[in-house]
Amino acid sequence: MTEEVIFDGPMHVHYGFIWLHPEERYDEFVSGRPFAGQENGLCGAAIPGLLDLRTGLHTGSVPVRVVLADSEPPLGDAEDIVEVSYRPDQPVLWFGGFDGGDEITLPVDAYRARWSATAMDAGRDVDTVLEEETAPDSYELCFWPDAETHPDRIVRVGSKTAAYWHSTTTSDGPAD
Repeated sequence: MTEEVIFDGPMHVHYGFIWLHPEERYDEFVSGRPFAGQENGLCGAAIPGLLDLRTGLHTGSVPVRVVLADSEPPLGDAEDIVEVSYRPDQPVLWFGGFDGGDEITLPVDAYRARWSATAMDAGRDVDTVLEEETAPDSYELCFWPDAETHPDRIVRVGSKTAAYWHSTTTSDGPAD
């Protein structure tokens, strides 16, 4: 298995979320229901081409790594892991939240996406980190080619924060 790191660094979050989407579809994403019909409450993929990712930290920068693998990678040690099917409709995507982000490039293809979270509860407990502070939680978003569309799935639940988000998922998505 080979992998390419397409983003590795701090990502500023506000309200505990990160979005991956084509920049011109921002309004559709905000007004849509990215968790509709899903089982998991951490990675919303119900709107084609868009992902809504939850973090434990409410506000501040969290370490995030985004990887493109050529095949399904082994599960890591993260406490919380979910998977969704994902198909971007353009290669250049916006990865960020309200206060900014970065463009990343992901070849247009059908993927399985895995959102892995470590120390979500610690991030939730801290709530906010200042610019010079380090968040206790960290995340990885991994993509690998998968031509078939599969339902989302909860692979592992190890935190109360993830369990909460999973339990609040309804046919319309997480209740905030």
